[in-house]
Amino acid sequence: MTRPFLAKAKVVLLIGMIGLSAVAAEVELHYFWSATCPDCQVMKAFLDELSQEYPELTIVAHEVTFNPDNWRLMVALAQAYGLTKEVTPTVIVGNLAAAGIGRAVELRIREEVERCLAQGCPSPLERLPGKPRPALSPLEIALLVVVGLGLILLVWGK
Repeated sequence: MTRPFLAKAKVVLLIGMIGLSAVAAEVELHYFWSATCPDCQVMKAFLDELSQEYPELTIVAHEVTFNPDNWRLMVALAQAYGLTKEVTPTVIVGNLAAAGIGRAVELRIREEVERCLAQGCPSPLERLPGKPRPALSPLEIALLVVVGLGLILLVWGK
């Protein structure tokens, strides 16, 4: 091979490597929300804007009121990230778990998304323990209370 060919090949390879490094990493964000939560609609609007701004951002939404498995996932991730309360809305991305709404929360989420786009971040699901702790969702607790009260009334009525 000739020297000019090798020089051109190195330039093409270098340009290709620079192009690949400029491609942003995919970022996975988990959004836990409730159908009965007005603050969740505010967070959803913010996340919709964020996903328009960053097409590499994948938002995985989990409704927790009527889906006990989503509630359990939120509880497990909240524990893995050190949150002390399981409330909605909760957003988990990269190294951040944020609950609630407001400009400060939005800024923290945006900064973490940008960091993950630049540096790469694993899926939040990778932090889940091998076997999650059992947890009842609020819906399951409400159903147990209703059934329990029904049984008490049934027994007392006889």
